[in-house]
Amino acid sequence: METLHAATATATDTSAPILIVLAFIATAVYLVSCFIWPFRPCSRCDGAGRFRSPSGRAWRYCHRCKGRGAQLRTGRRILTYLGNTRDRGTRH
Repeated sequence: METLHAATATATDTSAPILIVLAFIATAVYLVSCFIWPFRPCSRCDGAGRFRSPSGRAWRYCHRCKGRGAQLRTGRRILTYLGNTRDRGTRH
């Protein structure tokens, strides 16, 4: 005689906590990279700091990055803001 086993489904949905931990790790890695490399190439001049004038004869400085060729990354702006907030709260 054959024994019948009931198919029981257990609710072991562990995907939400894993996704939260992975999102936290990804955010931490991004903020560390923003701490190490705070600048990104300017999106308008592609990091050159200048571009050709409309006539094509002369160079013009990029107005977006003021000729530096780099802009602060969004994560670095957040880190700076949080650091300044902490400093404002601990000064006497």
